[in-house]
Amino acid sequence: MNTSIRMNQIVSLIPEGYDEPEHTRYTNTHVIPCISKLIRAGIKLRPGPKHDTFLAVKFKRGGVIEMPTITIDDFMCTFLLNCVAYEQCHKHCSKHVTTYATLLDCLVNTARDVEHLCDRNILENYMGTDADVAAFVNNLGRDVSFYIDACYLSGLFNEVNDYYNNHWHVQWASFKYTYFNTPWSFISALAAFVLLVLTVAQTYFTIMGYVRPPN
Repeated sequence: MNTSIRMNQIVSLIPEGYDEPEHTRYTNTHVIPCISKLIRAGIKLRPGPKHDTFLAVKFKRGGVIEMPTITIDDFMCTFLLNCVAYEQCHKHCSKHVTTYATLLDCLVNTARDVEHLCDRNILENYMGTDADVAAFVNNLGRDVSFYIDACYLSGLFNEVNDYYNNHWHVQWASFKYTYFNTPWSFISALAAFVLLVLTVAQTYFTIMGYVRPPN
């Protein structure tokens, strides 16, 4: 890797409190859907607070994934590839970068997913087209090996899946997207609601007129 950063300094990128546990209570499959599907389920992504490392990814209450902004350029591509290769070649080495690469690979399936991440300031693309970034990310996370139940993001994978598989979250997100996505859809929904209220009120007073006719 053409950089002054040495591999034994990579450990400084690992955020405090993100040690890989020897045991974990999470036993489900932790592969999460791509960002396009997560958005449709009401899960939001936003840049995390400024941090010393891009590895500090968290899942917040309300279905929010916080990720520090990462710049995708030639240097970062080389750095990530070398870190993943180093971790894969050393059995007892931390797999933090490999886990992060897997997270990116899960989030990105197509150029559209890269666009979503760029729009939310999660990625800064200085590499090429969105399709180029998607191809790089998918290649970065391909055929890697690590204990997913014991990785530092095992809890996040589990929580995202729980939120995504909650039927109520999906239905509520679909409702908001359908009726509140644009001002015109909101106005249409409001007009329909007012019309419904007026219809119910008219029906009520009509029935009351028969039940309790005026003297």
